[in-house]
Amino acid sequence: MTTKIADLARAVLAGRPIDRDDALYLIQLPPEKRYELFYWANEIRLQYCGPDISLCAIASARTAACPEDCKFCAQSAHYQTVVKPHTATNEELLAAAELAQKLGAHSFGIVASGRAPMDHGIDRLEPVFRHIAQADRTLCCASLGCLTLEQAQRLHALGVRRYNHNLETSRRFFPQIVSTHSYDDRLATIKNAQQAGLQTCCGGIIGLGESLQDRIDLALTLRELNVDTIPLNFLNRITGTPLMDLPPETPMSLLHTLAVFRFVLQNKPINIAGGREARLRDLQSWIFFAGASGTMIGNYLTTAGRSPKEDFQMLADLELPIVRGCGETSS
Repeated sequence: MTTKIADLARAVLAGRPIDRDDALYLIQLPPEKRYELFYWANEIRLQYCGPDISLCAIASARTAACPEDCKFCAQSAHYQTVVKPHTATNEELLAAAELAQKLGAHSFGIVASGRAPMDHGIDRLEPVFRHIAQADRTLCCASLGCLTLEQAQRLHALGVRRYNHNLETSRRFFPQIVSTHSYDDRLATIKNAQQAGLQTCCGGIIGLGESLQDRIDLALTLRELNVDTIPLNFLNRITGTPLMDLPPETPMSLLHTLAVFRFVLQNKPINIAGGREARLRDLQSWIFFAGASGTMIGNYLTTAGRSPKEDFQMLADLELPIVRGCGETSS
């Protein structure tokens, strides 16, 4: 084995975080070194997160007609895509939550398009949040855009316990992807959620055209923010968006990035979310060997995932136990 990879891994296993230069070394490793990198990423995952795999699910309360211009997003009103505006009823959201609970998802999130929630929008969703929280079978989560401290405190009072708000990429590259709000807007939301006592679910998208250095800077920012869970998405190119013709990355290069995130974010849950099926294809099961400790099941916001049955079979074949509900583990 390569001495430097092993030395860096042993440092992480001993509780010593790697620095930016070390992370850049790892992400620039040649392809033939990836299997060794994966080996150590898996060892780090097992030590800090254990063998159990957590599953999350989401449902969209409001889809499309978003005023923001995120270049990857099919919901932006700036682009012509096949996604049509839709507002789900509370009954539809509660049915989705019930399905997630039956499947054994550890967390269930209500997601809404738009820059930020209006107070009347939170009013509408209040009974949904309260019902999920009171059932206490999945962690109640939300992803509603930029939050004020007062809104974050209100969500906590309603029973929401985790808030998702991704940084998407590095500060340097962010203006190339979004112009209608700033990186500081996103950072402020994360800090407001933390101040209100919410767990934070914050990650990004890999494959937006960013450099390897941008990926490392994103990972280091997430570590500095001390977020609770890191969702990693792989760009799923949607027809009509500005990134639709961006050349796709290979599955192995995406897994390489995931493994380096595990080195940097040693003890944090890393969940693989959007783009898993489209970008990893037959290598989806490798996410756990490369350092992921969880994944999303069911459909995404504007694209379909594969059936939960297939994901459960994958985990059974890997002999990986699943964290059921809010903490129960089953094999």
